[in-house]
Amino acid sequence: MRVNNFLKEIRTGSLEFQRRGKKTVVVQGLGFVGTAVAAVIAGSRNETGEPQYFVIGVDLPSEDGYRKVAALRRGEIQAGSPDPELSRLIRQAVLDEKNLYATVSDEAYSLADFIVMDVPLDVEDRFTEKADNIRVGIESFKTAVQVVGRNMKPDALILVETTVPPGTCEHIILPELISQRSQRGIEEPPLLAHAYERVMPGAEYVSSIRSFWRTITGIDERSVRIAREFLSSFIDTREHPFTELQDTTSSELAKLLENSYRAANIAFIHEWTLTAEKLGIDLFSVIDSIRVRKGTHDNMRYPGFGVGGYCLTKDSLLAQWSLENLYGSDHRLGMTLDAIAINNRMPLHTLDLLIDLAGGSVKDRTIAILGITYLPQVADTRNSPAEILVDALIDEGAEVITHDPCLRSWVERPDIEFIQDLHQCLERADGIVFAVPHREYLELGIEDILVVSDRKPFIVDARNIVNDKKAEALHNAGCRLLGVGKGHWRKKGFQTCQEKY
Repeated sequence: MRVNNFLKEIRTGSLEFQRRGKKTVVVQGLGFVGTAVAAVIAGSRNETGEPQYFVIGVDLPSEDGYRKVAALRRGEIQAGSPDPELSRLIRQAVLDEKNLYATVSDEAYSLADFIVMDVPLDVEDRFTEKADNIRVGIESFKTAVQVVGRNMKPDALILVETTVPPGTCEHIILPELISQRSQRGIEEPPLLAHAYERVMPGAEYVSSIRSFWRTITGIDERSVRIAREFLSSFIDTREHPFTELQDTTSSELAKLLENSYRAANIAFIHEWTLTAEKLGIDLFSVIDSIRVRKGTHDNMRYPGFGVGGYCLTKDSLLAQWSLENLYGSDHRLGMTLDAIAINNRMPLHTLDLLIDLAGGSVKDRTIAILGITYLPQVADTRNSPAEILVDALIDEGAEVITHDPCLRSWVERPDIEFIQDLHQCLERADGIVFAVPHREYLELGIEDILVVSDRKPFIVDARNIVNDKKAEALHNAGCRLLGVGKGHWRKKGFQTCQEKY
């Protein structure tokens, strides 16, 4: 009964907005992207300062889906955000304006004038290094498209923001929509556009949606026109004008190329990281000296711990899958796939440094990994590189404990001990890995790290968290240290014990 009453409330709200000449937007998928997109659209205003849209977020009737829906109904976001503007928008839309709702009911699509697809399309094994072994969860994505086709208004616009293989709109989404609509007696072609998201969970979460450049395309001129008008209503296009490509396949490829370029840039630096360490060079200062060349080299990446998150770890694989499965091509994206493989192995370099500091073995040593999210100050642990290191440490016989100031637990790895109190975590550590540059770690003093006077942990700085002055003080206190990309530490002898230790 509560569900029926809530659906009635949603229908009533949508019809009231319609009576006032306003539109209803349904966002399909309430993950990191969909929730933020729904909040920004709900928070957009017309020229009189009133909300422009009635917005409904829809997720699957699963345990995780119910949690997301319940959080949004309370005016909250399930995953915490360091951007206060996002929380403000959600509270305002849900509690004050009452123009943002959430549900697991497919009926919501029948109310929509605009349907924004932000559902996940994942790769089943992101660690595969053979093109023939790439498996994409296309069937669940097709199901999401079919649900829309079965319920949508004939003239609703479907805007795809999901990162998809090139050719998906043309070869998968469009045929599925036509089939579902035909079964309902709707013969007119659907309105379908593609404008991939560039959402960045972090301090600029909201700005990455409404104040950032977007690329748009559609299956016909009418779809492009309506998509342009819709997106322009909540995106600052004066400062961030749209780029329009020739077709949806071009736009789909653009997102994958964009992220593959970033992944390859990171992988490229990794081999120079190893080189700098062997030559006793501080690669961070070298890169800083190169980055002064604005426009050509200022996007050069720094040495690091590894690549995590939802996009960079799998988008190149979507492109390769498309070539074989949608276009029947045997062309291989060799350098691109090699970059993914290199990035997957990056955390193992940190393992090598730990073993070096531990005298050849970490067996029976307690290793504290500080930071298991993939971005600083963001509570997102999807495909965290820390997981690769954890598994490798366990294989080596180490005991692993973890800490992260942005989390209450590590949901993906309940088998690994997570300690909320940093002091308690450091007390137990024989070795420490600084894996994420969270503010809390950057601000740690020498006395915070050496919480037990007679325990001098060995330390690997994998993300340039410990500066040279602090490293020297820790070494003088009896610690052994190495850093990813910090060959000068080895040259100074920081990996060896002081005599007093």
